[in-house]
Amino acid sequence: MTPRSSSTHRQPRRFDAVGDIRTQLARALVGRTVDLLANANTIAHGVVTGVLTDSGSAKLVVDGMPYDLSQLLTATPPALG
Repeated sequence: MTPRSSSTHRQPRRFDAVGDIRTQLARALVGRTVDLLANANTIAHGVVTGVLTDSGSAKLVVDGMPYDLSQLLTATPPALG
């Protein structure tokens, strides 16, 4: 008996565990106050207002500017009101 071949081939789903975790982490930071290394001489401070996905990489949005998670220095929980 010869094996039958299927006329449809499924491509395996590309699983990017690290990218998925980074996206979840970025989403969890929305509403938190953060300090970010904006460049070699500048630390940005503000509240994360959103998350952008740029080429599969999650970016934190602080004061309208996107920052990579690698630029994150500190994060504090939102103030209890």
